Amino acid sequence: MRRIKYSLFIVISLLNVLCLVPIGAQEAKGTISGTVKDPAGGVLVGALVEIQPTGKRAVSDDQGQFRIVDVTAGQYTLTATYVGFSPFSTSVTVAAGQVATADVAMTVASQNDQVIVSAERLQGETEAINIERTADDIVQVLPLKVITSLPNTNIADAVGRLPSVTLERDEGEGKYVSIRGTEPRLSNVTVNGVNVPSPESNVRNIKLDVIPAALVDRIEVYKTLSANQDADAIGGSINMVTKTAGEKPSISLEGQGGYTPIQDGRWLDSFNGSIGRRFGDSKKLGLMFGATYDWNARGIDDVEPDQTTAQLASNGTNIAFVDKYDTREYQYYRTRYGFAGGLDYRLGAGSTAYLKGLYSDFHDFGSTFVYTYRGGSPLAQSGSITNLDSTGSMRYREYIRRPDQQIFSFSTGARHDLTSTLITYEFAVSRSHQYGGFPTTYFNSGPTGIQFNMDTRDPLRPKYEVVGNTPIFDPTQYFMTQQEFIDSHTAELSLQGAASLARRYAAGSHLGTFELGLKFRNSKKTNVSNNPFWDAPSNSPALALSNALSNFTNPNYYDKSYPLGPLSNYDKVLKLVYSNFSAFMFDPSTNHLNNDAADYDGTERVTAGYLMNSISFGKSRVQTGVRFEATDETYTANQVNAPGGVWHDTTPVSGSGSYLNVLPSVQWQYMLTPNTNIRASYDMAISRPNFSDLVPSQQVDRNASPQSIVRGNPELKATSAHNFDVLVEHFFQPLGILQAGFFYKRLSNPIYFTTSTLSQNDPNFPSFQVQESINGPNAHITGFEAAWEQRLSFLPGLMNGLGVAANYGYTTSQVGFPTGFNGGRTDHPALQRQAPNTWNLGMTYDKARFSMRFGVSHNDTNIYAYNYQTTGSDNDPILGLKGPTGDIYLYAHTQFDIQGSYRMYKGLELVVSGLNLSNEVFGFYQGSTIYPVQREFYKPSVIFGMRWSSASER
Repeated sequence: MRRIKYSLFIVISLLNVLCLVPIGAQEAKGTISGTVKDPAGGVLVGALVEIQPTGKRAVSDDQGQFRIVDVTAGQYTLTATYVGFSPFSTSVTVAAGQVATADVAMTVASQNDQVIVSAERLQGETEAINIERTADDIVQVLPLKVITSLPNTNIADAVGRLPSVTLERDEGEGKYVSIRGTEPRLSNVTVNGVNVPSPESNVRNIKLDVIPAALVDRIEVYKTLSANQDADAIGGSINMVTKTAGEKPSISLEGQGGYTPIQDGRWLDSFNGSIGRRFGDSKKLGLMFGATYDWNARGIDDVEPDQTTAQLASNGTNIAFVDKYDTREYQYYRTRYGFAGGLDYRLGAGSTAYLKGLYSDFHDFGSTFVYTYRGGSPLAQSGSITNLDSTGSMRYREYIRRPDQQIFSFSTGARHDLTSTLITYEFAVSRSHQYGGFPTTYFNSGPTGIQFNMDTRDPLRPKYEVVGNTPIFDPTQYFMTQQEFIDSHTAELSLQGAASLARRYAAGSHLGTFELGLKFRNSKKTNVSNNPFWDAPSNSPALALSNALSNFTNPNYYDKSYPLGPLSNYDKVLKLVYSNFSAFMFDPSTNHLNNDAADYDGTERVTAGYLMNSISFGKSRVQTGVRFEATDETYTANQVNAPGGVWHDTTPVSGSGSYLNVLPSVQWQYMLTPNTNIRASYDMAISRPNFSDLVPSQQVDRNASPQSIVRGNPELKATSAHNFDVLVEHFFQPLGILQAGFFYKRLSNPIYFTTSTLSQNDPNFPSFQVQESINGPNAHITGFEAAWEQRLSFLPGLMNGLGVAANYGYTTSQVGFPTGFNGGRTDHPALQRQAPNTWNLGMTYDKARFSMRFGVSHNDTNIYAYNYQTTGSDNDPILGLKGPTGDIYLYAHTQFDIQGSYRMYKGLELVVSGLNLSNEVFGFYQGSTIYPVQREFYKPSVIFGMRWSSASER
């Protein structure tokens, strides 16, 4: 009922305002329309077109078309400007009630700049700069030609090269994107403006490695919000725009293959292609279809220590202690493929109907082999060597990765330009899912009674050394203890409809547009977990690891820093399980603890409306607006009762909540010179909690290391933020941009993902690690970002092919914790995922047939999860904030990539790339960098390929 009231409030408010918009008859006036093209006949997006002396202006759309309406009959001078080209000017005569056609043919300024219309990457950079220049919002744009100028396999890798963007990487690629020091959940992801649901069960943010980079035409990253944009974007909004058919028929094809020197060599390959054209004498109907496929046999060497503290038996001194660690070997065979297409029909000047769609599927398959070293109690310490007692042991497990993640988005709608009135409407369907997971076989009965010495002479590679001659890798001494099968499914379906009406008007000599709109979105998410656990008979020789070995070995594992024992073959493991399955016992308690609480069903309904007005005053342009978003949430889940850590019963629970947000925004631009602008912006935004964080569940994992519990929190509130921005930008001729600005975000009810450890005396779950999300009272982020991109064609000789593409972002933040949080923690650390320094340095070269780009990308270390619990002295080197039980951080990451291409014949290019040349580490640490909890390496990759595009035949 409350949701209905909110919805009626929004609709009635907008209808009342609509009644105030003047719609009476006007004097018959004319229209100017046309298309902006480059010297090769390609359309130009984002060109600024003006008529004098009125100052009326328009911006060319994705098909290069522009339309200036309500023009009084008479003679005018039409000008067009586009960074990278010489200004254009022509005379236009407008008749009352008629449409005057004025096509624009841009030219380059000099012979040195002809490469702008022949080099693929420079075409893309030109388009990006001009879209940014003419947008009301502060936005950064990555066209496909820029994305493919470096080895960016997925969308995350590409976005990570923009200012103030950090990546959380996994398996050697970008995965989650953080914008301006905010965690991934605080950013929105859309396809053609349509919200995309997450395929994962436990997060709202999109795992962007699911989507191939080559599947889109461009990526737009909005860092400020207008009222006509979805409000759930505190950090920013990432919009992926699919390809549309241009004026000229186009075909592009690409094939690549590569090699990574890890695990005796791993291979990769990829294929991309698209085709598009317009049909009919007037080219009203356009069709576009693109497809992409890549296969990557990635290998990973990984070590994961468990950092804690202990007291020496000899004197009671507190020490940093690795009580166990994993050596992990990953063998992946990842397949990612997708399709994108579109159909559009020009109904008339400025009016279009369309169908757009994107489908992407990611099979993140592979095998993981894990040896777990479990140390005894520390006896004494001498320098970096700690002597342990003889209670050490070894374990082994193999799990196969079978998550199949899919994202689908489809939208259909129309735009009707009725001279002074613009009407748009759209219906969209988006769906995501994940099937499968990580079936695991545990050989937890391994060698015991081992005496280890802990060696931390290299703190980044802590290891145990066996005292004596115990054969810790004897496969006959490892016995199967448990088999976990996986049958889980997460899915989310989102339906949305939207409509808007915009009215152009004149207030004296000032031109403006008033706009209002409505949007409804209904999302339903389900998670079903049915992962049965079966206990194997104890120490059965038939179930020894020796009966399921593979032939694979890796003597160079982790640069020979750690030994790697014999590894299993999962086909043989399963054969072993099934041939002895009659002796296995079903484990109902573990089954209920791990599955029941993971099941949930949630629905989120958002009813939104907005009012927005844009008006120009000489060199100024002001956009003001207000957005209303009413949110209604309902869910059902399971509460598991487990006294003493043993399942007793499961009770279904349900809940609901609703709230209304009123979100104002103001954006102002001022043209200091024809090539220099200043922008200022204020907006409010929100971020809703993850579905899984809201449900009152409790998931127990006794096989994790350490054993863990994930809890839901039905009391979570949505985070809201006040965002302020100031930006100055200057555009260079023939091609370039220099911009710098400050931003500030004030957050209320920030949500923190926390990790803490229960007491060893807890009656149900002693020493279990607990993970849950909570609301804090407030937080803030302050930041500076700058970008410089320029083609240095003014340099002499061969040097005039040089260019630079560099950016830098600095952020600082502070959070407040609730009373009593983690033992009464009172410090004010940075926000999770806020990296103080991020920067990208790109050196480019374009000359004749050759094009090259070298890129360095850096993210500072940042907090992944709050883990520290107050122990009395935050400055204690062992028990304090910087000790081994401190907060969990992501390591800093600096990566070197390079790509060069040579045009062999017309549109045919040879492409050579080098990825991760620095062999950069990915991982986490606790408290200080010397206390790693995960460090994994992927080695560099070398890639060769061929690329052909008909559109490049200049």
